[in-house]
Amino acid sequence: MITLKTNGKDVIEIDESVITKILDIYPDEHLADRPLFLEARKLEVLTYAELRAECDKLLIPWQLFLLSPTRLKKEIGKIEEKRKSKFDKVMIASRDNEGHGVSLRIADRLIALQDFARQGINEKNNFCGSLKSVHRDKWAEQLLKHFEINPAKLSNGRKEKTLEYLIGKLEEKDIRVSRGVLTNKLLPAANAIRSSYRKSSGFVVQDSKVPYVFLPNEVSDNETPGRQILTLLSLLILIGLNQYNLYITGDLETRIGGNRTLNQIYGVVSEILLPFEATDKLRGVQITEDVRDDLASRYMLTPSAIIVTLRQRGLIEDDTTYQSLLDGIPKGNGSKATKRTPHLDTAVRKLCGNATSNDIINGLRSHTLTSVQAQYMMFGRVDKLKFEKYKANVGL
Repeated sequence: MITLKTNGKDVIEIDESVITKILDIYPDEHLADRPLFLEARKLEVLTYAELRAECDKLLIPWQLFLLSPTRLKKEIGKIEEKRKSKFDKVMIASRDNEGHGVSLRIADRLIALQDFARQGINEKNNFCGSLKSVHRDKWAEQLLKHFEINPAKLSNGRKEKTLEYLIGKLEEKDIRVSRGVLTNKLLPAANAIRSSYRKSSGFVVQDSKVPYVFLPNEVSDNETPGRQILTLLSLLILIGLNQYNLYITGDLETRIGGNRTLNQIYGVVSEILLPFEATDKLRGVQITEDVRDDLASRYMLTPSAIIVTLRQRGLIEDDTTYQSLLDGIPKGNGSKATKRTPHLDTAVRKLCGNATSNDIINGLRSHTLTSVQAQYMMFGRVDKLKFEKYKANVGL
């Protein structure tokens, strides 16, 4: 037992099994290893002030620690059942320093946003599963047609602008897109937790009305706009196939060999982003770094994706040339570049998705959404100062 104290007086005895279960809600974050809880187990005492402060950092309701083991099991069971209803299997981000997966904390935030977003939508999303009845050769055509994507917008432009264009097109058809942000502390900012975010890949929270896509963006190293475009379209195809047991990492193009579905998906996405007519002109031409970089500048694929695509299309046959072109790609062009910290409302819009952010603002204006509900969706907790700043930024 651990004694919870306030002002030097005993308040309640907390069963250690309660603490263990709470800290294992997010097993990929190693919360049990945090100094406060290690010390509490050693000394068998914890102060109320310390607990509150730690829970504020971790965005975990401190009230959970006051529940009986039976009541806590029931509450955690609800969380786990919700997760199971949204994924064919729960793909937890690796607990070690290697491997990728889904950050359960981020997944829970998206599930809450999705529950709110679907309240205003009555019809089922007719894109979900629609590619299952279409031949693979027609997937690209079907996708562009359904989302009314102009192929001309996918070349000769800035990748950042193209990414925004694609997100807008998806959200017009009720597929919402969340981007992982590290600024403005919308997610817990502790270093140990951030390391878990960095292993989180792109994934989809399934729903018959409003599928929710997650793009790693700032939370994963080297998530360039080109990689996010590739991830976004790949996840979109998974929605069209009604497959939610796969996640997409930033190195998708170099790890697809062993998975038939990922192979098919990559082939279709590369067909959309780098048309065959563009590469057919290169037959008989030596593929150099200049050719690679020219294609990457004109089309919405990363340099590594360009090389893999050219290899798949038979334009690079030599293994040595293939590896040399991959190894020669300049490093350090990802999210580590120095950028201006976005305004709070911009960060909220990225995390919640454009359409859901608008729904939250409209709900606050019409008083159909309480400030507490809104804060939990945007910030993961009640933060009155941050909420006042947000309202001022959006004119509420």
